[in-house]
Amino acid sequence: KYVLFLLHLNLRVHNQRSIVRLCQVAIKNCRMKHLLFIALSAYMLGRDTVQAFYLPGVNKISFSEGDPVPLNVNKMTSMKTLMPVEYYRLPFCKPVDGVKLENENLGEFLAGDRIENSPYELYMKTDMYCQQLCISNAGRGEKDGISNNKMVRAIRKQYQNNWIVDNLPAAGRISSKADPVYFQGFPVGFVSGDDGKSYINNHVNIEIEYHQASTEVDKFRI
Repeated sequence: KYVLFLLHLNLRVHNQRSIVRLCQVAIKNCRMKHLLFIALSAYMLGRDTVQAFYLPGVNKISFSEGDPVPLNVNKMTSMKTLMPVEYYRLPFCKPVDGVKLENENLGEFLAGDRIENSPYELYMKTDMYCQQLCISNAGRGEKDGISNNKMVRAIRKQYQNNWIVDNLPAAGRISSKADPVYFQGFPVGFVSGDDGKSYINNHVNIEIEYHQASTEVDKFRI
C-alpha cells in the first residue's frame, strides 16, 4: 500500500508581470519556446532569496466543507525508459462521463504535462473508507517474465503514476510515519521477489492535508 501526500513547492517568482509578457511573446512563435525556458530559469536562479514557487495561472482555491476536490492524473513517467506514457493507455478505471483534458496552467504547459480527469471522488474534510472505484480487466498475466500485457510491461519498466490535487503533485510514502521517506508519484506496481511476477498497486490510501483560509470564514485550502 502507498500513502499519498501533497507537496507544496517552496519558491516564489516576484515579478510575475514581466514573465507573463515574456510568455505571451514566446508562445506566439513556436521557434522561441526554448528561449522561454532559458529566460524563466535564468530569472529564478538570479534571485538571492526564494520563498515560495508561484507561476501565473496557478490560483489558490478555497473549498467549503463537503465541496468536491478534483483529483487529476498526469502522464506516467519512468526513470528506466525516460519515455512518458499517457495515463489511460493502461486499463485504469475511467470517469463515468468519459476522459477529458483539463485546462493547464503556464507551468504545466511548459512542462509538457497531459492532465486529465479521474474517477476518484474526494470531498473537503470528508473521510471515506474502503471505496471501490471500479472492476477492470487488466488482461492476461505473464509467463517467465514475458508478456504483451501493457500493464505488466509498464510495471517492469518501473512506471510511476503522477496524480495532481489542486495543482499540487502527489507524493508517495513507503516507510513508516516515524521515519518517512517521500518521492513524487507512486509505482504502477511491483515485481515480487518471491515468484518474480508483476503485481498492480490497486489499493491506495489517500491523505490530504488542509488548512483554514486566513481571509475567508469556513473556507479551507489544501
